[in-house]
Amino acid sequence: MRDLFIWVKSLFTFENIRAVLGSLKRRIFRLSFLEMRISLSGKSFPSPVFEDVKVEGYSERLEKGCINLLNSIGSLGFWNARKFGDEILSTVENPREDIFILTEGNLVVGLTVLHKKSLGDNCAELGYVAVKPENRGKKLGYNLLLHILARMKNRGINYGYLKTDSFRLVAIKTYLNAGFHPYIRNGNERKRWQKALNKLGINI
Repeated sequence: MRDLFIWVKSLFTFENIRAVLGSLKRRIFRLSFLEMRISLSGKSFPSPVFEDVKVEGYSERLEKGCINLLNSIGSLGFWNARKFGDEILSTVENPREDIFILTEGNLVVGLTVLHKKSLGDNCAELGYVAVKPENRGKKLGYNLLLHILARMKNRGINYGYLKTDSFRLVAIKTYLNAGFHPYIRNGNERKRWQKALNKLGINI
């Protein structure tokens, strides 16, 4: 019941209302997620800087905090233990090594998931790049991405990708700063990307 309360409460923040409306618009018009990619070959990454937080791998003691974090985002839908198992735990090769959790004391404040890699082209998707709303503005997501990308490179993964929406401008700016670039598959996506990047003062 508490999980549901956290999720419903989060829906009424301005940022989440905008995100929910954006997600509904994408579904109504049957638009796909936008994709961003990064090549890891020959790439070097600056050392991440974490103040008052640390990166931990998945453990059962942190699962509840992860679920609370995902529910606090609102636009990611309602989460419980079953959904966490189906959509996160079952999509990674090793939860301890592939679920990256930012903790501040006993609180989970950030999360990113490295999904099972594609054996065909040796790539892997980063999913659920999330930071607790009250902890945003501290570059936690950016530094967590740098940490994970360095780990991916050390594992010999060729490139990474993630999915986003055109209205998630703050997230897109973070991904660009971390080295990701738009992966454009058709003319419609080019228009969506250009509209988003125009708001950030960037041309394709």
